[in-house]
Parts: sequence; structure tokens; C-alpha cells
Amino acid sequence: MATRLSTKYFCGSLMLAACLAFTASAADAPAVSAPAGVKVLADGKPPLNLDASTLAGMPHEEVTASAHDEPASQWRGVKLEDVLAKAGVSLDKPLRGKALASFVRITAGDQYQVVFGLSDLDPTLGHTQVLLVDTRDGKPLDKDGPFRLLVPGDKRPARWVRNVTTIEVVDGGTTSRP
Repeated sequence: MATRLSTKYFCGSLMLAACLAFTASAADAPAVSAPAGVKVLADGKPPLNLDASTLAGMPHEEVTASAHDEPASQWRGVKLEDVLAKAGVSLDKPLRGKALASFVRITAGDQYQVVFGLSDLDPTLGHTQVLLVDTRDGKPLDKDGPFRLLVPGDKRPARWVRNVTTIEVVDGGTTSRP
């Protein structure tokens, strides 16, 4: 009985020492930083990594909008359709046929996702105003950034994605029917 008890204490001590050693080595490891930009993906196109300087060089729009119970703020950003055009997905011609089934999926750092039909962004159809913003009240975004999606026309800000990491254009068309 005494031998079993001392073996349990020995094994427990050994596991505690291993956990402490692992914790110490993890604390010494360099911190993994969040991505410094947004990855834009579209089938058949090379991926685009959009960093802060690239976004700053694109035409910006300014809107006044507020989320939840916050006071209204001045937001500045690039139209999502301009971001897509930079990635090779142009909306300069009206969408037709199979392209009407395509959609844009925006993903945040915490994996929160929202979707827009590509036709929602088409100037001849929905023409929903969607901005990838990088400043609020003249300052770079802090906890919500470096990039945030803003949809000023929405009644509630459920599609105002914080910390945007990925924008994907997805072909939603299928050849099979249920």
C-alpha cells in the first residue's frame, strides 16, 4: 500500500514538473502576431495580400455611422467593390448568368463570418455600400482593426465585421439540382 502511494506521489510530481517546464518554455516563445493585412481570394486569380499601405493608396470614402448605442463616428475606407477589382474581380459590367450565384465571404480573426451576394455589390443591381475601413474619427482602428467592414445602410451592425482577415469570392453556382 505504501509503495502504491509513493508511486502515485512520484508520478504526480513528475507530471507537475513537466507542466511547469512546458509553461516556462511557452512563455519564452516569441508571440505570434496577428496578420498585418487582409487576404483577398478569388478562384482563378492570384491571392492578394492587402496591407495598410496598399489600402491607404486606394480611393477612400467617408461616412458617418454608429454601431449599437455608440455616438456617430466618421469612418474612412475603401469600397469593397474596389478591393475586389484590385484582386481581379471586376464589377464594371452587369453580372449575368452563373455569376449571379457568386458570393463574397468576409472572415474575422475570431472566425466570425458574413456573406454578401456578389449581385448585392453590383452597381446595376443591389449596389449595397460596403466599406473596408481603416480609420475612425481620423485615427487608425485600435481594438477593431486594423481593418473593419462597415455597412452603413444596415439597420443593425451585425455585418460590421471587426478585425477582417480574409475576403473570398466564392462560386455558389452548381450544376446539380436537389
